Amino acid sequence: MRIRVKKKCWILFVFLSVIVFAITVIISTILHFGNYDKRKEAAALLSEQEIKRLIKEAESINAKRIERVQKVCSKYNLGLFKNSAKVSQFKHPPTPQYSVFYIDITHKLAWCPVYKAASSSMLHNLCLLGGQTEKFLGETKQQLSTIARKIYPELDYPQAEEALQSCLKVIIVRHPFERLLSAYRDKLENVNVRTEHGSAHFYKSYGSKIVERFRVGGNKTKTQDILRPGTYYWQSNQPEPAGIEPTFLEFVRYLISTDLLSYADDHWIPYYLFCTPCLLKYDLIAKVETFFRDQIYIIRALDVQNIIKPTWKHQTKDSHSSNKISKIYFSQLTRLEIEQLYEKYKLDFELFDYTPDAYYSYVLDQYL
Repeated sequence: MRIRVKKKCWILFVFLSVIVFAITVIISTILHFGNYDKRKEAAALLSEQEIKRLIKEAESINAKRIERVQKVCSKYNLGLFKNSAKVSQFKHPPTPQYSVFYIDITHKLAWCPVYKAASSSMLHNLCLLGGQTEKFLGETKQQLSTIARKIYPELDYPQAEEALQSCLKVIIVRHPFERLLSAYRDKLENVNVRTEHGSAHFYKSYGSKIVERFRVGGNKTKTQDILRPGTYYWQSNQPEPAGIEPTFLEFVRYLISTDLLSYADDHWIPYYLFCTPCLLKYDLIAKVETFFRDQIYIIRALDVQNIIKPTWKHQTKDSHSSNKISKIYFSQLTRLEIEQLYEKYKLDFELFDYTPDAYYSYVLDQYL
């Protein structure tokens, strides 16, 4: 009898353990995929005192970011901060690229769009400021950049220069290596997905040429045949790449060998060439790494909190965290290739206080 009781207790214990485990998994999944919505609503839940604390913190850090940019520009004798006739080691545009800005004269906002650095979020809110509705933006098949550009047409000098004088000038950046990896995965890794983001166009314009130039056998060699296991991350709920796309290593070799001043797409052109922070005194430098707080700061500085809220479009919901994804892809590279890539984007790293150090531990040399 005791044995039967013990057996029944054991079965009950196992059953309850399985139930608890299942509930834990379900709750964890809900929390994981619900984080975005919670962050989206977080601003509305913050007290005014907490918002003021975040703004004060952002204001202090923003002042340091601006000071750093000015010091680095001066260090390399660039733009408005040029202090001698000595030629800088960096090629630099003579004037700002006024036409790339989205300038909202009504709300006094001028934003230089660094693509792959929260650009979708900014475009979304710009469209709302321009009179579009959440419903329309949620249903339309048009690119946000197309909608926003219709609302805020390109301005050239001198109209842009005049508008910039009265606007809050904003730039949003992220770790340069993370931006490059994001651009690669979104635009070049898989022609079978993200067609709405132009993956077919990017393959035709860049991907096919990169493969032809940097792959033994060119486009006749399938991507899957040269990638080592564990050096890429393809989501199981999406179709596998066609096999004609460049690897991350081939993309990096393309960047290393290319004169980015004269031939670079907006998604991987260096910040200092595209948004020219040495030629314009930005009022607010935001970062993807502190984007929620920085959005609150921007919105309150513009006094548009009754129109837009902090948002984060296209934020990853993968089970892999950002640093795990980086480790996976950067393991395709050697330390020398990391160093060469850093040299191409060195000024961006210095201007915005980023370091490549962690990425050296991810590289191929560690596994040889």
